[in-house]
Amino acid sequence: MSKQCRSCSDGLTDRTRYEEVVLDVMLYSARLKETVARRNSDVIVAMARMMAETFEEGGKVLFCGNGGSAADAQHLATELTIRYRSSLVRPALPAIALSTDTSALTAGANDLGYDAVFARLVEAYGRERDLLVGLSTSGNSKSVVNALEGAKRQGMKTFTLLGGDGGVLKGVADLEIIVPHSGSADRVQECHITIGHVLIDLVERMLGYC
Repeated sequence: MSKQCRSCSDGLTDRTRYEEVVLDVMLYSARLKETVARRNSDVIVAMARMMAETFEEGGKVLFCGNGGSAADAQHLATELTIRYRSSLVRPALPAIALSTDTSALTAGANDLGYDAVFARLVEAYGRERDLLVGLSTSGNSKSVVNALEGAKRQGMKTFTLLGGDGGVLKGVADLEIIVPHSGSADRVQECHITIGHVLIDLVERMLGYC
């Protein structure tokens, strides 16, 4: 006879406990998003306007982040270049996630040090009319810090999506949102991607596509 796992044998007791975990996590995430929305709705609108103006002026948006934030950067860049929703037909909007070129990332890390990889790509691709969006759940990612500093030297517009207390990136960008959650990246990333989706929705409206 096969040995039954404890989670199966405990039946409803364990199921109820796991359901409580689901409720705790998802309701906390929802409350955190509500807090961020109420505190930062004006900043989100200002970020969307900055992005829309970048596109109107013929510029592009560069995104950078590490780990889960790199995935969010790719996600948002793709929704600008390809599409956000199938119900809306619009032109492609120029956006680049700086974490997608493995040859550039590995060469940069090997030759210049990882902390310089995004800054080097900002130097290559960034122009004065462009916008750099930095994502960091801690606010302390040195590669993102260096990218922001490089973008500002080139006269680019900047904004950041951060977490915790904002870390060393607090106050560096033209605009910022700090998700007030410390100790883990997960809840912060959930807020960041929601903010990103709202930004794209607003940009499409501001550009007159819907």
